[in-house]
Amino acid sequence: FAQLAVRLGPKQMLDTATLLGISVARDNSASRLRQTLPQAGYGQGDVIATPLRMARVAGAIASKGILREPRLEHGVPESKQSQRLLTADAATLLGQYLRDAVLNGTGRSLRGHQWRIAGKTGTAEIGGSQSHAWFMGFAPHGAAETRIAFAVIIENAGYGGLAAAPATGEIVSAAAASGLIR
Repeated sequence: FAQLAVRLGPKQMLDTATLLGISVARDNSASRLRQTLPQAGYGQGDVIATPLRMARVAGAIASKGILREPRLEHGVPESKQSQRLLTADAATLLGQYLRDAVLNGTGRSLRGHQWRIAGKTGTAEIGGSQSHAWFMGFAPHGAAETRIAFAVIIENAGYGGLAAAPATGEIVSAAAASGLIR
């Protein structure tokens, strides 16, 4: 990810991060980002992202590349505002990578979950304290009538695969039981 960020360059990364509502440089300038570009590429350095913004990214991947404002309540009409973040082919490829991270990577505790979860674990380092565990993604992967996107953060819980991924399985099961996934 560090090498990809360097190849991409600070302007492109800053423009995309701004669109997503994610801060990748303290002053949101390309000059500051240039100094921390490799670290920003894998979510460290000056990167600040809320769980809601990360769930929105996962939602765009699950929606064939369409970026929408999040809907926080079932039954509330979906916002008509949307824009293309990725091509449908790129979103499908990223979705498969997220599924692969569950099948064979750090999210494998969810490998057998009945709702085919696709996602990515993460570990947010905190100076002087245990890291925050996170897991973001969507379910179900593949054909579905409805799906959900999520980002689960558990403060000071260590690695995402050990704490946030198992909690996500419970959340996805509860969402399915509520009729949010079909």
